[in-house]
Amino acid sequence: MPIDNTKSMFTNEPVDIDALPKYEDIKLNKPHADYWKIISINLVIFLALLGAGTALLIFFVDEIRSRVFLIISIYVALAIILFLLFRASFKKMGYALRTHDVIYKSGIIAETMTIIPLNRIQHIELNEGIFSRLYQLGSLQIFTAGGQTGHLHISGIPIHEAKNIRDLLLKKLHLIEKQMTENE
Repeated sequence: MPIDNTKSMFTNEPVDIDALPKYEDIKLNKPHADYWKIISINLVIFLALLGAGTALLIFFVDEIRSRVFLIISIYVALAIILFLLFRASFKKMGYALRTHDVIYKSGIIAETMTIIPLNRIQHIELNEGIFSRLYQLGSLQIFTAGGQTGHLHISGIPIHEAKNIRDLLLKKLHLIEKQMTENE
């Protein structure tokens, strides 16, 4: 029986890298401005607990009491550094949805740009924390088929927008799944 090569012709053409779309040119959506308030509240709670623990140590341990000014200086410096780092990180965050993928950017020292193809998404969660609810913000957690390294956690999205994004992604995932079953 003769082999029909017209359907199984394999091609492997070179790709013009300059012609590919540049993810760096994508305008990213920033977290809502109120998300900075949530970050600040969490930092204040952390620093209050740390301060209370430090105060207890100073009060009950005689050896530490003699270095109270050094400890307070370190505490204040740590608080300032944490606020500056978290503020810089907040300003660098961004996300975008495209036809075939989701992009998320974060980090200040080691900047990370994560691009997840829609066909790799397993499921999506919409989370609202205690403080997020006060500001009507939510977080989308996107789980991928690639394990822990591909998961995204996009915080600081207005809750109505987060619900719309979740619903849009779920519809796209349903269409992808439907196309895959039709092609089988």
